[in-house]
Amino acid sequence: MKKFKLKSNTPLFIIVGICVALIVLFIISRFGVIIDVGENTHQSNIDLQIEVSDVSKVINFLENAGWEIVSTPSDVRLVTIPKIFDELYEEYNKLQQSQGFDLNSARGKTATMYTFRVTNHSSNHKNVFANILMSDETIIAGDIVSYALDGFLEPII
Repeated sequence: MKKFKLKSNTPLFIIVGICVALIVLFIISRFGVIIDVGENTHQSNIDLQIEVSDVSKVINFLENAGWEIVSTPSDVRLVTIPKIFDELYEEYNKLQQSQGFDLNSARGKTATMYTFRVTNHSSNHKNVFANILMSDETIIAGDIVSYALDGFLEPII
């Protein structure tokens, strides 16, 4: 049996660097892509830079709807609207249709979801968020949500 023996001139930092690289590769392969791109994980190298014009559109939309928000998004991610809606998506789309949106035309498409913290909701919930879905520079859906145990999901307008 052959033994692996390091030469005395092998720098320790090379060994440490290889170990760190292996650990990082293990974490990425075990837990997926570091950047969350929703269901569309095959687009792991996608450019997630936020278009300023899109953020401005979303902020203007929310303010015109009467919401006061923290102007920096708390989350921005890509999501894929499923081609076939399950019961949950059907209910969510009914909520969207009640306010003039319809996700049927976005089935199978990728959209950008912007999430902002809402500061003027009438409930006693501390963490209320506005979610806005945009596709092709158009707002296609929106909701107000609290993720608390007694939380809610309601129309944005």
